[in-house]
Amino acid sequence: MGLKLKRAQETIERAMTLYQPNEMMLCFNGGKDCTVLLDLLAKETKLSGHLQAVYVKSHDPFDEIEQFIRSSAKHYQLKLLRYEGLLKLAIEQVVSDHPQVRAMLLGCRSSDPYCSKLTAFMPCDNNWPSNLTRVFPILDWNYSDIWNYIRLNKVPYCCLYDQGYTSLGGERGSTRVNPNLLVYDEVKNKMVFKAASELKDSRLERANRDDLEQSHCKDSKQN
Repeated sequence: MGLKLKRAQETIERAMTLYQPNEMMLCFNGGKDCTVLLDLLAKETKLSGHLQAVYVKSHDPFDEIEQFIRSSAKHYQLKLLRYEGLLKLAIEQVVSDHPQVRAMLLGCRSSDPYCSKLTAFMPCDNNWPSNLTRVFPILDWNYSDIWNYIRLNKVPYCCLYDQGYTSLGGERGSTRVNPNLLVYDEVKNKMVFKAASELKDSRLERANRDDLEQSHCKDSKQN
């Protein structure tokens, strides 16, 4: 974990040498991975008071996610931009509205769909904004790394993870509690869902998802 954390910090520091704070933006949807990335960014003194992020709201989001995003923006003093609709179109609009933005920081991991061939710094392609570079500081982190960091650093996270959701999709209708976390509680004398952090097999992280999520990772270079 120590080496992975160091590499993530080095990627962020390199990004800060390439771009000014107002040229960098975090893509933030309230999920555990981008929440960890937000916390890492907040620890950089050069970004203090300059953190900005974009949240692309889905058609039918969880109320808990909406609430968590609002509380995170307040907690981290985050300048949060809100857009709606398809991810690609929203990012195009972000770049149009804020042409100074040159780098989008993302909490993708190599184990995520379409992300296995990513590198820390990658230009957009496949009709995404060509002047935008994607930055992936936590690519080599795994599921356990994310939860270990959250616990060790007491990072606030969305309450849905404590209810058995292991991966949060944008739509309520396509995301449910993970059946692999269902256990019998002898004290309560009923079946209950354990917290997401207790999932032992990371390959089952997305067993609670029906959707094929819109992804910054899915482009012509990765398929």
